[in-house]
Amino acid sequence: MKASEIESYLQSLDTGWVDWSKTVDTFKAGDPNIEVTGIAVAWMTYTSALERAIELGCNLFITHEPTYYNHLDTDEKIFRFDYVARKREFLTTSGLAVLRCHDLWDQMPGIGVPDSWGKKLDLGDPIDGSTYYRIFDGAGRTAKEVASHVAQRTRDLGQEGVQLFGPEGKKVKRIAIGTGAITPFQHFIEHFKADLAICSDDGFSCWRDGALAIDMEVPVIVVNHGVSEIYGVQLLAEHLAARFPETPVHFIPQRCMYQMVGVR
Repeated sequence: MKASEIESYLQSLDTGWVDWSKTVDTFKAGDPNIEVTGIAVAWMTYTSALERAIELGCNLFITHEPTYYNHLDTDEKIFRFDYVARKREFLTTSGLAVLRCHDLWDQMPGIGVPDSWGKKLDLGDPIDGSTYYRIFDGAGRTAKEVASHVAQRTRDLGQEGVQLFGPEGKKVKRIAIGTGAITPFQHFIEHFKADLAICSDDGFSCWRDGALAIDMEVPVIVVNHGVSEIYGVQLLAEHLAARFPETPVHFIPQRCMYQMVGVR
């Protein structure tokens, strides 16, 4: 089976939400016509993850996020950094093909990023939502209670604490979540009438959204971008393993991108 056949299979899962003429879901490195010996799946193409894929005998690496630190992976200026140039050279000589699965998985029903994030948070069944967004019943819990619950659910991914903006004691009925960097606070409160939002650190601006949340007294919980998506990427790996049982598929676990450091 060729790497391009895996790409075609993933494209076949789309029922109309991906614009394939503009998508970032393309090969970023390697030969699409290689015969696949194994598939590695990870949220981010860290060099360490690429090296791990090779150790596992994989020659196809499926990533959710960019390879060269730019959403389109087209910024040639990034190669002014010697390390990035060496990363490209490493991929060129490794025989590893890198395929991105982002636009497809950001709206894939059931096991894609939106629904998997809701399942990871254990918020019950959605009561509203569309495309990248889901709305859940807050059941009258306080914002701080919800924040504590979220921290418990993200702890295994290396995020033991979350940020909470706004009134901690406010009781909430409608919780809005987004996917990855697409967590528009103003859209949540205006369109979905959310009274608590769960946003990512790449989709929430403190000076803009944080100030508005505090003034409007609408609490916001902020988590790391990767933490909100890694479980969905794991489900992608499991899906591919079930669909292609003759090909080894390895999920490469990743965690919160930073650690919390306190004063002793």
